[in-house]
Amino acid sequence: MIYDNIAAISSPRGIGAISVIRISGYNLLEILKKLTKKEKIKPKYMYYGWIYEEQEKIDEITFVYHENPNSYTGEDMIEIFGHGGDLITKSVFRRILKENIREALPGEFSKRAVLNKKMNLIKAQAINDIINSKTEYSLNASQKMFTGGISKKIIEIKEDILNISARLEVEMDYPEDIEEDTFEIRKEIENIKSKIENILKNSENGIIAFNGIKTTIVGKPNSGKSTLLNALLRKERAIVTDVPGTTRDTIEEMLNIKGILIKLIDTAGIRNTEDQIEKIGIERSKKAIEESDLVIFIIDGNKKFDSEDTDILQFLNEKKKEKIIALNKIDKEYKDIKIEKEKIIKISAKNKQIEDLEKEIYERYSEKLYIKEPTLTNESHKNILEKVLKDVKSALEASKNNLTNDFIMYDLRNSLENIYKLTGENYTDELLEKMFSNFCVGK
Repeated sequence: MIYDNIAAISSPRGIGAISVIRISGYNLLEILKKLTKKEKIKPKYMYYGWIYEEQEKIDEITFVYHENPNSYTGEDMIEIFGHGGDLITKSVFRRILKENIREALPGEFSKRAVLNKKMNLIKAQAINDIINSKTEYSLNASQKMFTGGISKKIIEIKEDILNISARLEVEMDYPEDIEEDTFEIRKEIENIKSKIENILKNSENGIIAFNGIKTTIVGKPNSGKSTLLNALLRKERAIVTDVPGTTRDTIEEMLNIKGILIKLIDTAGIRNTEDQIEKIGIERSKKAIEESDLVIFIIDGNKKFDSEDTDILQFLNEKKKEKIIALNKIDKEYKDIKIEKEKIIKISAKNKQIEDLEKEIYERYSEKLYIKEPTLTNESHKNILEKVLKDVKSALEASKNNLTNDFIMYDLRNSLENIYKLTGENYTDELLEKMFSNFCVGK
């Protein structure tokens, strides 16, 4: 239990119509009476009044008192709505901090909600994702997760594992009286495995919808990669010259194509070279390709499709990367190319003739990234659930090999420990610190 009292300015800094200050902790009613000089205050009612410093009025406000445990954090909470503007808001905030209340850390309100069992970690993450959504697709995925659908699925899996574990424990304690149906146990574990796999199958799209499609632009030097980056961004972000090898390192920018978030990466041109610095850039280009969700392979339309182009295409195929092939520089006399089983998009990055490329990206991902069923949108949650799946598979294998209940129980206990990390029933300070440090102050 946390007993100190915290406060935060929850509204954005700057000039606005209304500011919002939140306070959470215990025994806040007496503090509120002192701040407002009102004696009769009921929970869940909105009141009009003033914030006082001794007898001096600081700001005209409305406020609501929430009595524990019926609040966002599960503690006493106060929400104060005053006039917008930095100076007046900070004046009220400084007055509040004088009542043995400290300034909240990032995400501390949501952290307390998790610690006080008002929500689990998945729902807390969904709240932060909603706030930080940059596109309609990421907002949709975050809202689907926030509705609780994914939490219900996780809790259902937890209950299934607990049910099997309890039965196996009883059988181990009373082997002469109780004997579980081995085939039935195995079937139930397989059902749990299927439920986890379904969540993980959809989570990849949820994560991409929120974080963006990691898209790498690759090609030979001087094929127009940096020019394409600038054209897609509608601004001069990368240096463009006629000298091959100008780009020596990767450049990253965020882009929105009709609601689809793209994490765009311009890379050094890939070719054979003896220049040591350029070689480092090329290695980074290859690493970016391996880590990307999508690769835009840009080909210089003013030159022949040569061995260097072939090497890049072969590398992409070996890595089994999702790719779009773009033939650039069609504003000049260009050499048309055809690659077996590949669609070629024709563009002029210099003249910003890239509509067909943007259309191709949208058509490939618009349906995929519109999340219909609640799913995970966070990579760390996915990693934890993958550990759960690994343990469940191990328990299933132990059952199929007719090993004793001790072996099955070992794996099921491990799977539960990881499930509890998702629900917030088992956490480490490091896990909470890492998660909530990304939240805004006041949430």
